[in-house]
Amino acid sequence: MTKYDIGIQTFWNVPNYGTFAQAYALQKVLKEINVNKDVRQIAHLDQHHFDFYFNRKAYLRSYPVWKKTFWKSFFVECQEIEQREKNFFNAYDTIPHTDTIDVTKLNRYQFDKIFLGSDIVWDYSVDAFNRDPLLFGVGYCAEVDAYAASFGTVPVDANLPGYVKEALKRMKHISVRDEKSAEIVKRVTGTKPQVVLDPTWLWDFDKDDNIVKPDEEDYILVYGQDFTSEFINNLIKYAKNSKKKIVALDCNNDHYDWCDKMVSQSELSPFQWIGYFKYATEVATSTFHGITFSMIFNKNFAFCKSDFIMAKIDKFLKELNLFDIFNKDRNGVCGMLSHDFNYSFINGIIANKREESLDFLRKACS
Repeated sequence: MTKYDIGIQTFWNVPNYGTFAQAYALQKVLKEINVNKDVRQIAHLDQHHFDFYFNRKAYLRSYPVWKKTFWKSFFVECQEIEQREKNFFNAYDTIPHTDTIDVTKLNRYQFDKIFLGSDIVWDYSVDAFNRDPLLFGVGYCAEVDAYAASFGTVPVDANLPGYVKEALKRMKHISVRDEKSAEIVKRVTGTKPQVVLDPTWLWDFDKDDNIVKPDEEDYILVYGQDFTSEFINNLIKYAKNSKKKIVALDCNNDHYDWCDKMVSQSELSPFQWIGYFKYATEVATSTFHGITFSMIFNKNFAFCKSDFIMAKIDKFLKELNLFDIFNKDRNGVCGMLSHDFNYSFINGIIANKREESLDFLRKACS
């Protein structure tokens, strides 16, 4: 039997920049707290979940065979997918991790402690996740805790599966990333868990030597998808008036022909992705981690809001006195990017929350 001190069960090898960043950050922070212990990510991703991102056979079946350039286009696409895989796999390999583990091999491994999270690891309603019991710690020989786990789109009053309820009751230390998840846990356990910061807030990315500086300078960064036509038009106008170019980072193969440059995922490692946020002049985003990294690097940012993202971050934005900026139509893109973000105040609030979050981890590890 192979034994480890601390394992982290999250989404492993998933080609999503925010997902990688939170996994990387939690690994770094837990290792700092547990200097003399072996801290590793658990190299596990349900096969169904893996195929959702990397199954070329499924891609081939979905491709329109009547296209004249079918084979050329298909192989070009496959090359890009392979390069994207390589970028992410290489980045994940920088994180200390276990051998590949699945439900058939659990009896070969033992951990003193396992942390579940962060991200929406508890959103069992997402088909791609395949109701993976390991995301709830079921089957592991270990004390199971949770850091900044989220139920994502699961409603507060949802009828939770039995294995989810039993798993929550067995956990010793539980923290979550949002208020809705806290209410769901309280319904099951009778105790409201601590709401903590996403792990990306706990690690000092500003001093991380792995972060890559982009070649571009004086640019407005775009990251997200499903931007409204009004948002796009106003952003283009703002960029023109401020004489800055717009650089987009590919997000789920959306269309970015309105930007001056688009960087595809096949050309972009996770550490380059973070670098684009660090060195941008301003940011326009529609994603949770887009907002997070904008604030981590103290950037003015415009947020194209959606109910899905607001459900994750609305209370947090209210605490930082930012909620009204993104909920008054009169502000628009120009108003958001020109807003005087009070980062002295924001960073003070974050510093307190960071210490509370780190204190949860210290207590759980002790």
